Amino acid sequence: MRCVDAKNLVIAKVKNSYKMIEDDNVIKAYFMESFYYICSKCEPSVLLRNVEEDQRIFRQVRNNHFIIIPDEPDFSNESEHLMIDESLAFAVVNYVCYLASRCEEKDFLMLCNNIINEYIANDGKELDDEREWL
Repeated sequence: MRCVDAKNLVIAKVKNSYKMIEDDNVIKAYFMESFYYICSKCEPSVLLRNVEEDQRIFRQVRNNHFIIIPDEPDFSNESEHLMIDESLAFAVVNYVCYLASRCEEKDFLMLCNNIINEYIANDGKELDDEREWL
């Protein structure tokens, strides 16, 4: 999902709460917190690496593999995508909405967790299958 599309989706989903996140730096912080949350719950394949230099490591997972910290989203770049598996992009959006609602809208958190659980149950295969036929 493109960063601008993710931001616009958040705005559409939390119209009443958006006034508090008009500043791009605040919404970027929410997106980063969302990435951290998701990376603590599952292993996004886009962020899975072997030991490499110049990588910011979030956590070690297994067999000398690490989850790296994704880059901040750039909402001014029309072609930049969120640095996370496509099947987890809506989990990111829903968690940002949860934060933007000051953690009052628990449905956003539930949706986020459901997407993460589905990703784990499918072992992240949705993205792998997509790569084969692209």
